[in-house]
Amino acid sequence: MNEQAIQKTKTGALHRMIRTDEFGVLIPLIGIVVVTTALRPAFLSVGNFSSMFTQLTFIALTALGASFPLMVGQVDISTGKVAGFAGIIMSSLVVDKGMGMGPAILIALLSCLLVGVLNGFLVVYMKIPDFVATMGTLYMVGGARYLFVKGYQFSLSTQEDCTLVEIFDGRYLGMPIYFWIMVIIFAVVFVVIKKTLWGRRLLAVGDNREVAILAGIHADRMRMEAYIISALLSAVAGLLLTLDVGVGLPETGDGWEFRAIAGCVVGGVSLAGGKGSPLGVLIGVTLVFVAENAIIFLGCPATMKVAVQGFLMAAAVLCDLYRQKRKIAA
Repeated sequence: MNEQAIQKTKTGALHRMIRTDEFGVLIPLIGIVVVTTALRPAFLSVGNFSSMFTQLTFIALTALGASFPLMVGQVDISTGKVAGFAGIIMSSLVVDKGMGMGPAILIALLSCLLVGVLNGFLVVYMKIPDFVATMGTLYMVGGARYLFVKGYQFSLSTQEDCTLVEIFDGRYLGMPIYFWIMVIIFAVVFVVIKKTLWGRRLLAVGDNREVAILAGIHADRMRMEAYIISALLSAVAGLLLTLDVGVGLPETGDGWEFRAIAGCVVGGVSLAGGKGSPLGVLIGVTLVFVAENAIIFLGCPATMKVAVQGFLMAAAVLCDLYRQKRKIAA
């Protein structure tokens, strides 16, 4: 291959990268970092970004879970409560029932899997609107968390079998272990969505369900699987936070669902379905956290964080609607 052909290939690859949704989210992220650092140099410190990335881990995993129903053209707003449900089940079994960490974590995951099955059944087979169905499970699971509370905290650090809690207290390459668990999960999901037949089928169902069915794809099963994965990843987020703080709290996960959906939408996951990337979700959640952190560094009231979330989500939705109109026109 001659030099001109190599240069042309590199140029084509660069153009493809620029046109990706991930690159589109990266630009405002870099812009916020540059502007805030120019005004407050301490914003770019290692300590500040390390703190941000340890905090966003749990929301990022919840957002990754929420992205699966969105990619098939559905929505799941129960993710935050499911995360808290997993944490309180695991901690109550360990502290109140004397169960080992391993079995308690497994039971918590299975319990949340059943929530995912319920969500999928209500939406896919009972034909209940996804927002209504998952709002119902949001309140059901949210209330169920408090059934386990006995008037005292479920402190995991007081148990003899607290090896996992001790592991979570450590730092590895400067970051806590749950951050690296998040990185591994995102990497695996990225490969699954972008490189496997199952991932292509998932996006095909969201892009055009009728065409996907004609192509031999079991659309209802894919939608069910999306809700199950959403619940499981939310459960993982709740378990990781519970192991990090060492205490099972019923309020864990409150408000996570809307921050998760905001991160998904900002990260390029289409509300109409058929498009999404785990890398985009991670960048989207990071953008939301960085914007909130910038508000604090610039001396604005902390209550402005909610307004920032709303603005970013509204802007992302408008961009998505614009892309959908162009797609229909084409």
